[in-house]
Amino acid sequence: MILDTIDRLPLYERLIPDAAKIAEAFLKGEPNTLSFEVREKNYATKEDSARRYEVHAHTIDLMIAREGQEVVHICPEKALSRAEALPGGADGWKMDGPVQGSALVLSAGQFLAIFPGEAHMVGGHPGTPSQISKWVVKVLLP
Repeated sequence: MILDTIDRLPLYERLIPDAAKIAEAFLKGEPNTLSFEVREKNYATKEDSARRYEVHAHTIDLMIAREGQEVVHICPEKALSRAEALPGGADGWKMDGPVQGSALVLSAGQFLAIFPGEAHMVGGHPGTPSQISKWVVKVLLP
């Protein structure tokens, strides 16, 4: 897991393929210029009881916050129980278990890279209910 500011994303090129290109596309607001799947997300944060962990086997979830903030919990996959596969044949599984692990705050101007095997639960309240607007870039690893 890496949590840092968007201007520093290119420094992680050896760990995140095309990190510099992703940062440039984000700063220009041009997700369609990337060869990766980019999901533009806008939602209200939730109570912990309405959130659920997921984990990926071959994909980095690179979250880049445009506006607002959210709490993201991260814990080892082995601390949870595997439930159902992600919908639509996506890489990974939903995971069951209590809220645990590290609670990170993703804020506007920051990115959070979550690597395969790192279970994560997004959308938590950062103290009070909030809104988050972000890109989620799905970086498939070989």
